[in-house]
Amino acid sequence: MLAQLVSLLETNENGLSLSEISRAMNVQPSAVLSMIGLLVQKGKLIEIGPDGNCCTTCGLESDCNLLKARGKRYLVAPQMD
Repeated sequence: MLAQLVSLLETNENGLSLSEISRAMNVQPSAVLSMIGLLVQKGKLIEIGPDGNCCTTCGLESDCNLLKARGKRYLVAPQMD
């Protein structure tokens, strides 16, 4: 299932939200969130805000109204050569 998740995100250059991934994979959001967490931790995925900026860089994640309204999006991390 992890490979299926990465494959799904590889085909969406703007990333997908938790609910979009859940619907596309026909899996409960809680199960998807666990997979996403693992892949983010391993550096395979990155979290971005709804505006396309990386959520880990601004330091205001807990106070972000945009994130509260729209949630994070997820992208496949760029490969380092």
